[in-house]
Amino acid sequence: MRKLDPSEARPPSRLQDTADGYGWISIGLHWGAAVAVVVLLVAGSQIHAGQGDYGVRRDLHTAIAVCAYLLLWARVLWRFAKGHPGPLPKQGRLSFAAAKPVHWLMVIALAAMLVSGPLMAWSAGLPIHVFALAIPGPYPASEALWRLTHAVHVIGASIIAASLALHVAAVAANAAIKRDGGFDKIMIAAKPAPTVETGKDG
Repeated sequence: MRKLDPSEARPPSRLQDTADGYGWISIGLHWGAAVAVVVLLVAGSQIHAGQGDYGVRRDLHTAIAVCAYLLLWARVLWRFAKGHPGPLPKQGRLSFAAAKPVHWLMVIALAAMLVSGPLMAWSAGLPIHVFALAIPGPYPASEALWRLTHAVHVIGASIIAASLALHVAAVAANAAIKRDGGFDKIMIAAKPAPTVETGKDG
């Protein structure tokens, strides 16, 4: 009989996405970014509406954004690099096709927010505050650039908030009513397809 290689006894890695499911990397980035985005949306909405010093609320939002910056970029770049897995056998093709562009819109809006945020602060002549640290702008203040980046930031936040609400509603409906595996897909890493042994035992 063919002698078993020790590496063959190890379970296949579930880090990477498969044809119809997410791996642990995608799942970790998804939930980490989801928490960060919700916190940032809440903090951002309080900049003008909250009580107390406006500058303190703005700097808190900025500090949270900087702390999550690499995580959020990793989320965006990973999804662009990997694309989206296909639907599961029980997932409706129509609902899957409708959800995909909404998800892409959210990812693109997030990327726009990550670019426009720092540019908006520096265009206003403000450093980016990360608690006790201040990162000065690399160029002089510009009202025209501030207006542009501010508009992009506001529109991006609105798109993310609307897409997130739609996404959560669809996931809740899926988990409670349809139960086609779509919710489990982003909770548990997909199992890789089994490899086919082509050699013969000797």
